[in-house]
Amino acid sequence: MSNNDQEPEAENAVLMMRDLGLDGFMEQMGHLQTSLDKVGQGMESLGSSVVRQGTDTENLAAHVLALESLMAVIIRQIPVDTAEVRREANRRANASRTHGERTNSVVADLAEDIIKRADH
Repeated sequence: MSNNDQEPEAENAVLMMRDLGLDGFMEQMGHLQTSLDKVGQGMESLGSSVVRQGTDTENLAAHVLALESLMAVIIRQIPVDTAEVRREANRRANASRTHGERTNSVVADLAEDIIKRADH
């Protein structure tokens, strides 16, 4: 077949698609593909952000555990008054940006737990 034979076939295919209304469908499919590509890029960006936040959270947890370990050793050597620690924890929680009795309770409970675990 020569190029001249293929051109009428291509033209016929285009005319047939237009007559069947498929040219609009194909255009919509192209738009859909573009939209799906954008969604895929957004999902990839979101995944990268989640991985980065997971790493940051692990780093924060490691710092908290290191500080708790340090405090446990210090508390074993220097006894502390649990009631005084609870008051100080409540004072600091009240002074922080997050207010509320629940925050105070959690901070004080965690501080008291560190003291109790240091005794073991």
